[in-house]
Amino acid sequence: MRPTLDSLLSQAYPADAASLERTLAVARKELALRRTVRRWRSQAVWVFSSTVAMGLLVASVLLVLRQVTFAALWSRAPLFLMLWITGAVCAWGALSPRGQRLRAVGVLMSAVSAAALVLSRAAPQVEATLPGWVCTASHVGVGLGPLIVSLLALRSAAFRPLRALVAGLSVGTTGAVVGELACAQGWVHVAGYHLTAWVLIAVVELVVSRSLKSRSFAP
Repeated sequence: MRPTLDSLLSQAYPADAASLERTLAVARKELALRRTVRRWRSQAVWVFSSTVAMGLLVASVLLVLRQVTFAALWSRAPLFLMLWITGAVCAWGALSPRGQRLRAVGVLMSAVSAAALVLSRAAPQVEATLPGWVCTASHVGVGLGPLIVSLLALRSAAFRPLRALVAGLSVGTTGAVVGELACAQGWVHVAGYHLTAWVLIAVVELVVSRSLKSRSFAP
């Protein structure tokens, strides 16, 4: 089996001409493939768009089924906007080559958004008919599509724990939006089950991203 470019580059500097020639040959072969280079900005837009699209899809279904009204959606509009801005900042920071500060801002905005979700709820508006974990499971479920998109996007850059975590926080806004659409429980429920789903998605993103092989070692 012929050695790959990655395996050759990980070895010590070749001391003879034959080893150097083999390394150059593999490098030329890699360059000849002319793989499509996806810009990080486009990747960030795809990650953010997938979260928004999933939220709008769920909202549309609930409207068609008359499980939510336009008035109810409008009343939660500031929270939706806050969550989407948070998701956009996190997606941009996660994919940006120089996004270290933006990633820190994304973590802070996620914490502020999570606190706002809890503080915006008072006593339960209706009596719960389903166990609380159903919300957690559904929030994780609607985030699976955006999660796959973000994992594929992260393969275009070198693995960084904070980068993966922030990408997961962006994906987690999907479930948070759905929670504002479909759940009328109080702040204790939101803190215990909605935010758990958000954290779980971020942790899954971190763990899975760490195990995937990067297509590029760009910063």
